[in-house]
Formats: sequence, structure tokens, C-alpha cells
Amino acid sequence: MEELGPIFRAMLRNKVKFGLIVVEIALTLAVVANCAAMILKARREISQPSGFDDENLLIVTARPLDSAMRKDESLADMLRRDREAVRATPGVHAMLETFFTPWGPNLTTTGVRPAESTMEQLTVQSYPTGEGLTETLGINLVEGREFSREDVDRDTQRAKVFNATQHEHDARGKPLTSFEQDVVISQAFAKHAFGDGPYVGRWLDDEAGTLFHVVGVVDRFYKPGLASDARSNEHVMFYADRDESYGRGFRALVRTEPGQAVLVARDLEERLARPGEPRQIKVERIPEVRTTHFGPQRLVTTLMGVVIALLVLVTALGIAGLTTFSVTERTRQIGTRRALGATTGDILRYFLAENWLLTTLGLVLGFGLAMGLNVIVVSVFAGAKLNVPLLVLSMILLWSVGLGSAIAPALRGARISPAVATRNI
Repeated sequence: MEELGPIFRAMLRNKVKFGLIVVEIALTLAVVANCAAMILKARREISQPSGFDDENLLIVTARPLDSAMRKDESLADMLRRDREAVRATPGVHAMLETFFTPWGPNLTTTGVRPAESTMEQLTVQSYPTGEGLTETLGINLVEGREFSREDVDRDTQRAKVFNATQHEHDARGKPLTSFEQDVVISQAFAKHAFGDGPYVGRWLDDEAGTLFHVVGVVDRFYKPGLASDARSNEHVMFYADRDESYGRGFRALVRTEPGQAVLVARDLEERLARPGEPRQIKVERIPEVRTTHFGPQRLVTTLMGVVIALLVLVTALGIAGLTTFSVTERTRQIGTRRALGATTGDILRYFLAENWLLTTLGLVLGFGLAMGLNVIVVSVFAGAKLNVPLLVLSMILLWSVGLGSAIAPALRGARISPAVATRNI
């Protein structure tokens, strides 16, 4: 294009004017591309399925408010009636007494490793649970077995006795008496800890000397919060224990028949609120818990979307303003060219070529800035890694915005008649 030479020389004569818009485009690309990467990462996390039947799951909590109700005999009787009330409620499909909450804020972790190995401790989510694990969550047992009521009662009693006993320790502070606990683990954690299967019969231990015996493996599990690495959020270890045995009352996950969650929740609140028993009764639906969990993340992604829109708008206005200024500044030049035979297409092509050159320089500079900014975002803030396709898409977006912003003022310049343009010569 024969216009590129004059355009380039004009830009060199006005370095500050053109340089500022190039820098603005470069900074916009760097911020827009990194914000887009973080939004996409957040949306992937928000849309990540837990693997459970979330739509039909309820969290049921009934905590005694009277200390007399927390005594063993009173508590055992209350828990028995709570279980019977839940199971007798129409629309209830399965029940699991556990501290675990899908998408909930509670997160308990344990450091373990394969028994007698020298590898570093592996962090795993660990939760007490009762019987009915797979049926309630809607997951499958791929190896071994899950817990029965007898396992839960036995291991709860054993743990209470062990924890209430004074133990001797060796020179490293490790109890000389070990405690053995049956556990059900996720398939992802089993592969991470042991490599290839089968996994049932394997052992894990922790720094306190507890030995965990793997009796079952479930196929799916996901609960965010353990780490930014999504695979780590699939690592879980369930052990048989009645969480409510320590006086905190009844707490369970309840799976309803499809589409019955709202009706069952209302019914359960009425059935568990018995006269003469001062208790805190709470029934929550998992979709509501999930919405609350991702509330801050949704707000941040919305704000980043607004930032992207504002930056693109400001850049578009800057390009349009610069093109308008260039047209006004070169009115006489336009008139001279039109008098010498230049068509409106020649004038339009000149200004669009100038804009294309500016935008391209800005995007080339912005490519490097975006990658550099992403290194800081990932290393310092554990942000999302920027990939080249997303960066190229951002460049195409800004290139289109730059070209579109220059069309209107360029057309006005092209339509200036030679008589008007040369009137003041």
C-alpha cells in the first residue's frame, strides 16, 4: 500500500500523539486477556459438577439447645427418633449421617501417606460418615464395600475409648499404641497415593500413628476448597463415625425422590420440631448452598466483565477521537488530494490504513505485556494461566473494535468536497 510510507512518516513526526494510543491499546490487551482468562477459569469452577445428586440433596440439622439433651442416654433416644422421622417422611430416598457438606464451607483435612512409605504427607479431605454413603450421594462403589450401621457404632465407640485414654509416646512424639480405622476413599485419591490398584486392603498412616485400612473405593467426588488444583479437590477419605455422638445432635444429608426436595424440606422441619425439645432445626437445599458458596466468585467475575467492557469502550473512544482529530487536522491535505483526483475511497483507505497500523503496533506490544503480566498473576496470585488462543481472540476483538471505531470519522473525512476542503487555502 502506497499510503503506508506517508502514514509512517506522519506518525514519526507526531510520536507522542500516536505513541499514547499505541500504549493504551497495548495495556488494554494485557488487562482484557488476563481478566478473560480469570473469568473462564472461574466459570469452569462454578460449572464443575460435584458428582452428587445436588438437586435432590438436603442438609438436615437438629441441634439440642438444652445441655440435658446432650447427655448420652437422652441424645441416643433423640437421634433414634430423628432417624425414624426422616426415614418415615414421604419422598425421602436415602439418608447419610455425616459432617460432610457438598459445596459447604466446612473442610477437614488430614495428612496421610501409604503405610511404611517414605513419601511426603498427602493432604486429603476427611469426613466422618454413617451408612448409606453411595445411595445418598448418588455415586458408585467401584471396589470393596461401604460402611454398615454396625461399622459406625463399633468404630465410634472404639475411637471414643482410644481418645479418652492416656498413651505413651516415643522420642519423636509418636504414640506407642496405634489406632486402626477403616476408610472409604475416592478413586482419584487412591491413584494419587498408591498408583495402580487394586486398593482395598492397602494401608495409610498419619503422623499421630493412626493406621487407615482401605475397605472401599468410590468413583466420583468433588468438593472445592482444598487447593487451586482441581484434581486435589477430588481427594477424600471417609471414616465410620457418628459425628453427633459428641453432643452436637443430629446432622444428615438426605436424598429425596426427583423433584421432591422443596416439599420434603418443609415436611422435615415440621416433623423434627417436636414439642418439649428445644432444638435448632435447619433444612437447607444443596443448590442454595452452592449459590452461596460461589457468590463472591460470581461477583468478582461480574466486576471483571465490567472492567473489560469499560476498557474496550475507553480504547474505542480514544481511537475514534484520534481519527476525528486527524481528519480535522488534515482537511486542507484532503482537499488538495481530492482536487488532484483522489477519490473518496482513497481518502477512506488512508485513514483506515493509519488506524490499522496503530492498532497492529499496539497489539504487538500488548502481546508481550499480556504474557508478562500473566507470569506475575500466576506466580504471585495463583491466577489463571493465559493461553495463546485466548490471547489471539482478544487481539482479534481489539483489532475489530479499533477498525470499527475509525470508520465513522474516516467516512466524514472522505466525504469532504474539494471546494469545502480548499476554501481556506
